[in-house]
Amino acid sequence: MKRAGKHWQVLVWMAGLFLASTAWAQSKQDKIDQLINLHDLKTTIAIGNYFLKQESLNAARTQLYRLGNAQKLGKDWNPANAHWKKAEEAMVTSMMQEARRNFSGMEWLLPEWKELSSNEFSDAELDVLRAHFATEVGRKQLQITDHSVAFHVMAALTLGGRMQGIVAGAEAERQEMTELYDREDREMRFDINENPESVRFAMSPVGKKYFINAVLKVTGRISQRLYQTANDMSKKAEAALPEATPSMEEFRARPQG
Repeated sequence: MKRAGKHWQVLVWMAGLFLASTAWAQSKQDKIDQLINLHDLKTTIAIGNYFLKQESLNAARTQLYRLGNAQKLGKDWNPANAHWKKAEEAMVTSMMQEARRNFSGMEWLLPEWKELSSNEFSDAELDVLRAHFATEVGRKQLQITDHSVAFHVMAALTLGGRMQGIVAGAEAERQEMTELYDREDREMRFDINENPESVRFAMSPVGKKYFINAVLKVTGRISQRLYQTANDMSKKAEAALPEATPSMEEFRARPQG
């Protein structure tokens, strides 16, 4: 009975250790979730949406030109023609639905960001970060971080020669991107002379590490995802050509002047 009692105590002790370690892991993950949820990447998403709309339009137009030449539709088959515009819109709508699922929802980013944070920060560091970002200055620095992500994504696309300035058909996405970027740039500003704690945090080891993790590494993942999604646009445009068929048939059947 004594042996049985000791055996039972050992089992209870081991179970307690397991539960404690599980609780710690869940606690750390909860803290990471809370930190990530403080971020708002709406401006970055708007930049991505504009870029992907640009790429989908370019890819759709390339396919419509190619098909028009192959079927000898003539010089009237061009982007100024109402039937072309209808065909293009149908293709791009289909392509952008998938592109938004692959990028804009950001569900794909969450597990990668969580893994980065889990590898980078200790439980104690996560407590420091949560406490700081709960302050007014901390919230401003979160806005700065989010704006920095948007800036770096925009810079990567622009310096890589992938972002076009003005694209016909993507005016709404461009306007949303510009308005969000400008508003975020205004709202994040504050006087560091009146808030010395902001400088202390930014220069602290955990502050520097958080900026590198949340800006540079996350930006890299976002840019990579955008490039991958954009590089698939040619295939997506070809697959979306059936969406253009009704408009092309209407073009052929139009009255000849």
